[in-house]
Amino acid sequence: MIDKIEKLNHEICSKGNLSQYENTVGKILSAIYDAKCTISCCDICEKSRIEHSMSKTHIRIGFKKAKEKPIHYIWDILHEFGHYLSGLPNRHERTFDRELQAWELGLEQLKKYPELFAQVEDFEKYRENCLATYK
Repeated sequence: MIDKIEKLNHEICSKGNLSQYENTVGKILSAIYDAKCTISCCDICEKSRIEHSMSKTHIRIGFKKAKEKPIHYIWDILHEFGHYLSGLPNRHERTFDRELQAWELGLEQLKKYPELFAQVEDFEKYRENCLATYK
C-alpha cells in the first residue's frame, strides 16, 4: 500500500506542480487511505469529484484544466475528503449545505498540517469562490 501511495503522491505532485508540498500530500493521501477511501488523478476531468458505490468511495482529482495556483489541487483534495468524512449523500448531493460541510471538514484536515495552515487565507478565498457557484 505504501508503494501505491508513494506513486500516487509523485503523480499528483508532478501534475500539480506541488513538489514543495510532496511530504504533506503524502500524509494527506495516507490519511485518505487509512479512512478506507481511495483517490486517483483524472486527466479528463475538469473538476474534482467524489464517487460513491456500494463497495467503496473514490475521489478523482481533475487535472484537465489547470488551476490558478498549484496549491488549489490540495484544496480540492481536502474538500473531496471532506465529502467522504461527511458520510454518504442523500439524493440531493449538490446542495449548498453539503458543500459547505465538506469545505468545513476539509479545513479541519488542513489544520493538521502547519505548512498548509500558513496558506489558510488562500484556502478560504478558494472555498468562497467555489461555494459561490452553488448560490
